[in-house]
Amino acid sequence: MLTVVMPDADQVKRWLQQANIQHYICDHCHALHLSELQGRDGVVDARLFVEDDGLLLTTELEVRPAALFAVQAELTRLNMNFPSLKLFLDVNDDSLPRLVACDLLLGRHGVTFQQFIYFVQATVDATIQLLEECQDSDWLMWPDEEAEPDTPPQGGGSALH
Repeated sequence: MLTVVMPDADQVKRWLQQANIQHYICDHCHALHLSELQGRDGVVDARLFVEDDGLLLTTELEVRPAALFAVQAELTRLNMNFPSLKLFLDVNDDSLPRLVACDLLLGRHGVTFQQFIYFVQATVDATIQLLEECQDSDWLMWPDEEAEPDTPPQGGGSALH
């Protein structure tokens, strides 16, 4: 018999452990970070939030500033290609632009373990496909790009404007 449960953070942790989905809780937020996504190049955060209305799984991909217009131009197509994900750009002055992918499992009246696992796996799979497409299009920042110093123009002089 299927058991419908109003999931709280402890229940979600137990279900993730039962399904052998690696996760951890950081000191900065109340979310569960999914290691499968969190450890991939280009991913800033991959978090599962337990909210009043259900479970929210979000992944933030760090976009190269030079690729921002290309990502914006492709956003409608990406949303159509990944219908289970809601995709949007988060651009602010404090950090590099991010492409945010999220999915919500409504659970105000309860969720079964099978629904939860299907939701997590389907969202992770779609996010990995999105990540691969973004990597193939060269839209994402790579960890070594931030550390590279700016190279002076050839000829050693300063550029004229």
